[in-house]
Amino acid sequence: MKINKCMFLVVVLLLKTPTIACQNKINETDMVTNFVKSVFFEERSTRFIADNFICFETVNSDVKYSLDDRIEILSKHLKKIKEDKKVLLNSEDFYVVGYKDYKHDKVFFSRDTDKIFILISKNKPVEYFYLIDGRILSFDYILKGDEGVFITY
Repeated sequence: MKINKCMFLVVVLLLKTPTIACQNKINETDMVTNFVKSVFFEERSTRFIADNFICFETVNSDVKYSLDDRIEILSKHLKKIKEDKKVLLNSEDFYVVGYKDYKHDKVFFSRDTDKIFILISKNKPVEYFYLIDGRILSFDYILKGDEGVFITY
């Protein structure tokens, strides 16, 4: 009888694990979608966006930036993407998808692509996002050769 209970417990745990992983992916997709809405359609403040969506990476250098300094840098990046990407984004026809789930032409990244999400509008990639711990570490990148390299704030 104990063996049956153990087997039952193992089966339940195995069935729950993919569900939890799936929910996390859905939550990350929703979070990026809410970021896009906040930036492009709701005109939220940089502080709101920083507090709700952005992960500020620890800076390992002699130069220490305060949180206010980093939010100012973020503000400049937000202004840039609003100017560059707004015309590419259709408010009625956009969605966010995991990098591995998008099967069309896209920028190549060598980083852990499980953490990369793509904003799609008008059937084309508009923006790429690199997430860590369920928050956006970067939404801006440069091309180095034929590879995308994310810029952090």
